[in-house]
Amino acid sequence: MGRRIYLVRHGQAAYANTEPKDVHGYLTDLGQQQALLTAERLSQLPISKIHHSDLHRACQTAELIGSKLPAAVLQASPLLRECIPCLPVHPAAWMAEIPPETITEHERRVQRVFHYYFTEPLAESLAKPSEAEFAKTANAEFVNTEQHEVIVCHGNLIRYLACRAMRISPEYWTHLDNHNCGVSEISIKDDDQTMLISHNDTGHLPYSIRTFV
Repeated sequence: MGRRIYLVRHGQAAYANTEPKDVHGYLTDLGQQQALLTAERLSQLPISKIHHSDLHRACQTAELIGSKLPAAVLQASPLLRECIPCLPVHPAAWMAEIPPETITEHERRVQRVFHYYFTEPLAESLAKPSEAEFAKTANAEFVNTEQHEVIVCHGNLIRYLACRAMRISPEYWTHLDNHNCGVSEISIKDDDQTMLISHNDTGHLPYSIRTFV
């Protein structure tokens, strides 16, 4: 059985030092609106699971999306945190300040992410929703053909995963960009062949609320 994975960048976030969790960002009112509109867009699909980063801004986004997807199970993971996946072909000047060991650590982590979430053994290990759960969705015809999952995470990681899905060098990850709550769709066949169906889809967001922060 093939799979569809929908990569969603977190909603617009603000940062503060008032609480430990806020250091890693919390959703603004606009970010919450973006997440709810994304939830409506994804509610038309038979989503079985929502994987998400354990950073606060991603947790909030996943919870808001999950509020419209009652059959979906939420699962947080530190693997899905933001990162510098590798030094790009044309690195920005500020990247020279990043310790090499940090880059190496992040590169190893994103490789684990791709292996864990984008290979067929994962699909076999996931609990499959019941027919009754699928019946709650609008597109029940997908039940016997594909498994649909969401990953709520961060812009750099999504750009890296899009490159891997297209089988191009991850060093080109900076040549892609992501809006807050942009949706990227990846198809995974039974033989683990991947195809990037769409990247940074923001059709569900009015132009006036499309942001990058």
